[in-house]
Amino acid sequence: MNEERQQRPSIGRLLGLACVAGAAGMLAATDSEAATGRSFIAPHEYALPSNVPDGFDVFLVYGYLERGDRAFDAKGDKRRSDRTETMVSLLKYSRGWTLESNPNFGYAWELIVPVIGARNRTARTSSSGVGDPIVAPYIWYKLSDEVTVGTDFLFQLPVGDGDVGGGDSWKFTNSVFIDVQLGKFNYTGDVIWNFPGTSNKEGAKAGKSWSTEHLFGYRVSPLVEPYVGVAYEYQKASAINPANSETDVLGGVMFHFDKASASVHLLHTVDGKNRPAGNSLNFRLVWSL
Repeated sequence: MNEERQQRPSIGRLLGLACVAGAAGMLAATDSEAATGRSFIAPHEYALPSNVPDGFDVFLVYGYLERGDRAFDAKGDKRRSDRTETMVSLLKYSRGWTLESNPNFGYAWELIVPVIGARNRTARTSSSGVGDPIVAPYIWYKLSDEVTVGTDFLFQLPVGDGDVGGGDSWKFTNSVFIDVQLGKFNYTGDVIWNFPGTSNKEGAKAGKSWSTEHLFGYRVSPLVEPYVGVAYEYQKASAINPANSETDVLGGVMFHFDKASASVHLLHTVDGKNRPAGNSLNFRLVWSL
């Protein structure tokens, strides 16, 4: 074991991890939303630490504001739809450790609480409330100082506000993820599989879905890191929903501080079928407790 591995990571390094996004329940909250599984994440999302046997605590806030008045039909053509506005935020607490016997292997758990507000200006209706909370264990392994791989297991608990889609069904989500740091370049990627439970309201299951996000960042200075990305999601047809898909592109900037980080990016839906089309402003705040 080299000297660098034996030293405890600094708070600033721990803040770069941002843990695991885990938004399985958030995106199912309202039909007006157009976003893939974790399209609100930022670079270094999965840059988890090594050699923290005493544990670490991180608090995060994710969110986005989306507006739209178009939707993709079954052929992929854009059509006029209701004018909608959606605001979603995720409050997350994460606690993790690494093994003393193998400081490159880590394990953790997190609690995620979504808060949702939606407005249909065409129909003049609105709703807001706390969505279904999510609990999620996850593990990771440092292949090297520059490469992290891992997986998570998310369980959505149906106890949220029914006005925003909560309390309707259990849900399980699994992902694999990777973070690669090559000098000033960073690659962040994941693949996510979503397995909905039986809906109490519909008496059937929504279709299984999968999504993937890929972000590319470049650290132009110790403070600033611009990034671009692409995201895709596909959902199978079921008795509740038609088959649908979506492709998004995004661009933004991440700001690195001593004890915190902040990220913001714009996302635009470029292609889809049976899904709303819109633009959204996404943000992420991370800090150590």
